Amino acid sequence: MSVTSQNSLSSANASALAAEAALEAERMQRAAAMVTVTNRLEQQEVPRLLEAAGNVIGRLASPETVIRVANKNADAVWLFMRRGRNRPEGFMSALLLNEAGRTALFDGSLNLLDPQDQYLVSQHERPAAIYVWASFTPGVLAAGINRVMDRFDSPHYCEADIISTSFTLRGHRAMVRRGFEEGVLHEGRLLKNFYMIPRRPRTLAARQPVYATYDRALRPTGIKVVTGFEDMMRVAAVRSAVYIGEQTCPYDEEFDGNDLAATHLLALVNNEPAGCMRLRFFGDFAKLERLAVRREFRNSRTAFQLVRASVALCKEKGFRRIYGHARQDYLAFWQHFGFKLKENGAPFAFSDHLFVEMVDDIEPSPTALSLKDDPYRLIRPEGAWHVGGPLEASALRKPRLPERSQLEAEH
Repeated sequence: MSVTSQNSLSSANASALAAEAALEAERMQRAAAMVTVTNRLEQQEVPRLLEAAGNVIGRLASPETVIRVANKNADAVWLFMRRGRNRPEGFMSALLLNEAGRTALFDGSLNLLDPQDQYLVSQHERPAAIYVWASFTPGVLAAGINRVMDRFDSPHYCEADIISTSFTLRGHRAMVRRGFEEGVLHEGRLLKNFYMIPRRPRTLAARQPVYATYDRALRPTGIKVVTGFEDMMRVAAVRSAVYIGEQTCPYDEEFDGNDLAATHLLALVNNEPAGCMRLRFFGDFAKLERLAVRREFRNSRTAFQLVRASVALCKEKGFRRIYGHARQDYLAFWQHFGFKLKENGAPFAFSDHLFVEMVDDIEPSPTALSLKDDPYRLIRPEGAWHVGGPLEASALRKPRLPERSQLEAEH
């Protein structure tokens, strides 16, 4: 019997995925070489292309509207044809929207069959959003889409969100495959029929959960959910400095046996561990505890940011009530966030300090985890539900089916 190490399997899987990706890239490159893409609109071709697309897609804008949008901005309509042919056979169109147009798209006031001119940008203006209006690229013509996306990756367009819609499973898969994220949060509502590649700085900032703002290179001051041993050591170092070093709390009382049954948040300032918080989850409430900030960072907003991040994490997990213990002399700090004294709760003591019980009623996030979610979202790493996880990449591999002999043996 031979034994293959897990590292070897991971290496083999990574190699297989890399080889598969290389083959797909080569295939698309060959296909793209067979397609010509241009934004020089041939107006006489528009009715024919819209009729062909309408037979597949459904009702589309009129030829006059498409021509008007293209006259406003030539980059709005792209024609696709096979090399060697002189007539376009497909197209991709986009609405290049200003800030008001982006809002109008999400609140429904943008007329998609006849877009209002005040929502569109001209070619010299930078858009806030690029909405994929319609795409008809049968067969090999689909390889030309990357050429259009290359244009939208140029400096003039690179800070505009790319937005699309899909109402079918096939469309959903195509969106995800192209890097779109499902769902757009707009004014507190989750619009599930929209898909987006967030690129606008304001959008990126808004989509970054407050419990996931840290990046060692890009955002060295921020907060993250602890998912590894190294960060757990940083949490232990902060708590040791604050509770054991400053408050002379006994080791066995500070490290009480609950750390491996909890979620931890770590705050860093210029990549230096500055503070932490522990969260534990019970049937119908979450508990915040062990908030600690190193002495040298207490003139910053680290403590406030940790509490807000902890509350946001509880909301994302769907909780409606938070419970905690506040030292009596720190109660005003917690009341700043909406916490109030627990009804019928009396002060109690542990680790040489008096504490009071406090509660806060909250509303789950519009994107809160639930059984209605895509199954992949529920198996993403803790606190990283807003981005694709490693098991989604593994889904690109074909699942291994039991061999016939194995099935017979099991039955």
